[in-house]
Amino acid sequence: MKSRSKYHHGELRTELLNLAVEQLAAVGVEKLSIRALARQAGVSPTAPFRHFADKQTLLASLAILGFNELAERLMATVGADSPVEERFVDLGAAYFNFARDFPVHYQLMFGAVLGDFSQSQALQEAAANAYDILDAMLVEIKDNQQLDRDVYVLGGLVWATVHGMASLALNVQ
Repeated sequence: MKSRSKYHHGELRTELLNLAVEQLAAVGVEKLSIRALARQAGVSPTAPFRHFADKQTLLASLAILGFNELAERLMATVGADSPVEERFVDLGAAYFNFARDFPVHYQLMFGAVLGDFSQSQALQEAAANAYDILDAMLVEIKDNQQLDRDVYVLGGLVWATVHGMASLALNVQ
């Protein structure tokens, strides 16, 4: 059993999130138990509730972490010093690789578990930040290639394609 002193060092929230990812991968959302996470972390059954009001808040926190990681990866591609066409392909690869590297987060971000993001301003903002990177890249491509297409239509097509590939890859494993 892990030391209870970790909580006092401000690490409990992070530890609970890491344990939740492991538990979600092993048993799924239905069997995720905050009390079981507390036992694994070696803290009282009520300690996690200082960080997460309920299971949905915990899951939303994981999705926020996922959107932040995805945005960071996407920004690394759009900020590269290479032609827009290469950065665009790299953007798709970054999305696909994120899904492969963070399947639990990905499922929470885009699955039905969290559904409507309106209950969490932080979740809405994290998702919007990631989408804004794609939109900016599409505007650059549209201007560079002189395309006569709506950026949001292009975005829908691109996202559906890459998201579909990533989802298929995760579901085949």
